Amino acid sequence: MALHAAATALAAASGAAYFDALWRVGEDLRLARGIARSRIALALGDRRDTNSLYYVFEDAVRRRDNNDCYVCEGVTWSWNDVADASNRLAHWFLAQNLQRGDTIALYMPNKPAYAIIWLACLAIDVVPAFINYNLTDKGLEHCINVAKPKLVLYESDLAPAIADIAASLRTTNPALKFARWEDRFSTSSAGKEKTAGGVDGEVRLDEGVLSRYSAERIPNERRSGIKWSSPCCLIYTSGTTGLPKAALTLHGRARTAATVWTTLNSFSRSSRIYTPMPLYHSTAAILAVCVGWNAGATVVIGRKFSATRFWRDVRESRANAIQYVGEVLRYLLATPPSEMDKKHEVRLAYGNGCRPDVRPLVWEKFRERFGVRVISEFFASSEGNGSLFNYNGNSFGAGAVGKEGLIVGSFQSKKQVLLRVDPLTEEPARDERGLCIRAGTNEPGELVILIDNSSPYQAFAGYYNNTSATEKKILRSVLAPGDTYFRTGDLLRRDADGHWYFADRLGDTFRWKSENVATTSVAEVLGELVKEANVYGVTVPSHEGRAGCAAIPQSAGPVDLAQLAAHVQLKLPKYAQPLFIRLVKALESTGTGKQLKVVLRNEGVDPALVGGDPVYWLHPDKRTYVPFTRNDWDVLRAGKVKL
Repeated sequence: MALHAAATALAAASGAAYFDALWRVGEDLRLARGIARSRIALALGDRRDTNSLYYVFEDAVRRRDNNDCYVCEGVTWSWNDVADASNRLAHWFLAQNLQRGDTIALYMPNKPAYAIIWLACLAIDVVPAFINYNLTDKGLEHCINVAKPKLVLYESDLAPAIADIAASLRTTNPALKFARWEDRFSTSSAGKEKTAGGVDGEVRLDEGVLSRYSAERIPNERRSGIKWSSPCCLIYTSGTTGLPKAALTLHGRARTAATVWTTLNSFSRSSRIYTPMPLYHSTAAILAVCVGWNAGATVVIGRKFSATRFWRDVRESRANAIQYVGEVLRYLLATPPSEMDKKHEVRLAYGNGCRPDVRPLVWEKFRERFGVRVISEFFASSEGNGSLFNYNGNSFGAGAVGKEGLIVGSFQSKKQVLLRVDPLTEEPARDERGLCIRAGTNEPGELVILIDNSSPYQAFAGYYNNTSATEKKILRSVLAPGDTYFRTGDLLRRDADGHWYFADRLGDTFRWKSENVATTSVAEVLGELVKEANVYGVTVPSHEGRAGCAAIPQSAGPVDLAQLAAHVQLKLPKYAQPLFIRLVKALESTGTGKQLKVVLRNEGVDPALVGGDPVYWLHPDKRTYVPFTRNDWDVLRAGKVKL
C-alpha cells in the first residue's frame, strides 16, 4: 500500500511537471510566433509603403465594418462610425493648415474621441502628444511646450486649466491655436451649464461642426514615405523623478507591440477588452487601442478606474479580457467579497506593475477569488526598446514579469542583459577591461537592452526635443567595446528557470549598515499588516547611508505600531527594518499607479520638513515605534544616539 501510494504521488508530481513543461513550451512558441509575425508585417509595410499605423486600423475596418469597435458607458461605435468620424476630423485638421510632421497637444480624459483624434492625426501624418489630463499649471504648461504643437485640442470640461496657462503658452508660441472638444461625454453636453474658462480665439468642435466636413478617406499620398522609424505619437514618462519627458513612439514599435500582444494573448475579433487605464499612457494607448486595431477586437473604454464599479462595467459590456496597471488587482481584492465575483466572462487579465506580495501572491488571490484563469504580466516602458512577457496560466512562474524558454531565450541572451550595479554610484560595475559585468543567477541587476537603430523593434528614439535626457539613457561599451544599450533604470533578477522578476527601481534601493535594501521586499512584509505602504531610504544625521522609512496613508486604517514593530523585527534582517514610520493623509502616485517617492525621500524625517505628519521611530532601546520629536532629531544631530 505504501509503495502504491508513493508511486501514485510520484506519477502525480511527474504529471504536474509534465504539464508545466508543456505550458512553458506553448508560451515560448506563442511569443516566438508573435515576434515572427511582427517582423513579417513590418517587412511588408516597408515594401508596400504602408508603414503607417493607420493601415492597421483600416485593415480592421474592412473586416469588421458595422461590428462593435468602441464601447463606453453603454454607447457603442461601429468600425465604420469610427472611420467616418476620424475622416471628418482629419479634413478639419487639413483646414487648419496642419502640415505633415506637425504636432498637436491632446489634453483629454478617457473616451472614444481619444482614439478617433489619434486616427485623424495618423491619416494626415500629424503627431499627437498625449498629455496627462490630471496635470495643471506649470506641469501642464511644461508638457505642452515640450511638444511644440501647432494646436492644443482639449476636452471642454478641462478648458479652465488651459485658460489658466493660455497666455503663457502664447508667449512661447504666438501662433498657437486652441480647439475645445465637446461631445456627449462632456459635462456641458449633458444639459448642464456650459463649462467656464474658455480661451480667447478658441474654436468649438462638436458633432455639428464636424458634420460639415467630408467623411471621405484621406488619400494615401498624405501618408506616403512614412518609415517605421517615423513617430506616431508622443507619450510622456510618468514623471516619478522630475518633470515628464516626451518619448518618441515610432510606427514600427507600435506595430510590433500590437502584433506581439495580439498573438501572445490570443486576441481576435471575438475579444472584448476592458480598459479603464489612462489612454495618455502606452499601456492603454498601444496595448489596448492599437491591439484592438490589429486584432479587430472591441475595446471597452472605462472613463477612469473605480474598484467598486469595475466588475459592473465588465459584466455590462460583456468584456472577456481586462487590463490593469500597478496596484489595480490589489485594489480589486480590497473590495468586499460578493457572490457576483465570478459572474463574468473574463478569461484574461493583462498589464504591468502588479507588485509581488507575500504568498499567496496577489495573482493567486486574484485568480482564486475572481476566477480569471490567465494573468499576462509584462515589463516594458514608453521609451524603451524591448519587453519581457509572462503569459501565466498556472502557479509556475507566478509573480514573474517575464519568462524565457529555449526558443526565445536563444536569441535574447545578448539583447536583454542584467548588469551588476555599484550600490553607491548606481552605475554598472566594470571589470579590468572596462566592460560591464553580468549579474549572476538570482542576483539583482539593471536591465539593459541592446540598441540597434536599424531595427524597428530595437531602435531607441529617445525623447522629443531633449538630447541630454536621451543621452543619459544610453550605456556604451557594455559587453564589447563601442556597443550601446538602453538603460531601463530598473533592477530585475533572473532565476535558473528563465523567469524574470522585478526587484526595484534604481534609486529605490538604498544602502544601510553596508547592506543593500530593496524597498519592494520591505513593502511586501509591511503588506502583511497594512493595506499600503511606500518604502524609501532617508538620510539621518551622523549616520552613513540611508535608513528605512515607510509612509503609510490614513486610508490603510488604524496602525498598531507595537504589532508592526514586532512584525518587522521578526520578518526582516536588522538592516532592512524600517526605522521610521510616517503617517500621511494620502500617498501620491502617477496616473499609472507608480508610487512617488522623491518628495518623501527629500523631506526625510526632519520635523521641520514633514509638514506636521506624525513620525515614529523604532527606538534603539525600547525596540518599538514611539513618536519621533524635534528633541530626538537634535539628539541624532549631536551624534548621541547610534541607530
